[in-house]
Amino acid sequence: MHVGFIGLGNMGAGMARNLVAEGFELTVRDVRPEPMRALAEAGAKTADTAADAAANADVVCVAVFSEPQIRDTVLGADGEPGVLAGARPGTVVVLHSTVSPHLVREIAAAAAEHDVRVIDAAMSGGGDTAATAGTLTFLVGGGDDDVARARPVLEAMSRTVHHVGPLGTGVTSKIISNFLLDGNITLVREALRIAARAAIPESRILEIVADSKVGSSWVSTSWAAIRGHEESSWNGKDGVVAMYKKDLSLALDLARTDGADTPVLEFIVDEVAPHVGEHGLTR
Repeated sequence: MHVGFIGLGNMGAGMARNLVAEGFELTVRDVRPEPMRALAEAGAKTADTAADAAANADVVCVAVFSEPQIRDTVLGADGEPGVLAGARPGTVVVLHSTVSPHLVREIAAAAAEHDVRVIDAAMSGGGDTAATAGTLTFLVGGGDDDVARARPVLEAMSRTVHHVGPLGTGVTSKIISNFLLDGNITLVREALRIAARAAIPESRILEIVADSKVGSSWVSTSWAAIRGHEESSWNGKDGVVAMYKKDLSLALDLARTDGADTPVLEFIVDEVAPHVGEHGLTR
């Protein structure tokens, strides 16, 4: 099976390496030459445009960061042809980015005009470490046949593939999961501030909470690891803070679109998130 892979960032580079290791014929594209050179050394072919990466591919994986980047990559922009300019009829395009389900459906409608299929396969389960290890969890939305065609590619990069439902439900599940994570980080951070004011050391209150179990969570028991990842992998604040705000905004947009009542989410987005950043998420 021939796979095109576009977006070799923190997540995409590891994912692409696993595809090479599993024997897929792989063509990669990134705006930076360095990760493409590294993948070429690992055995992948490189492409000058997204269209070239998609040419002759059975499945095209797109792992860029933002909604504008998704549009540019798939539809084309600034004189560079996108995936749809190179993809053959019947190709399955897999959107890995955490974006709105509305955008996923917009891209799918544009792709349908070229007889190209689209599914969303949001990434979860451990960040770039899991991407490198091939132990990601994919939350997938799309038609049964389209998901089945892409499944061998997804399974080569993951430990678990959840076919959640129709197109858009994969990213919807990821948005909900991220909201729970970000909301819990917000609560633990503020709880530790209360403890500090009461002269209870951070390590001590986290130990007590873990032992009592009532208020314990993955975030509270993993706090030191979360802080260490924030400080070492993301250069302090910029990356994780931007992602925190993006994820919460996506959750609020989804809630408002579907008419869900989410006063806590609205408060976090409007009153808490704007003040996060100076010291990162965990300070």
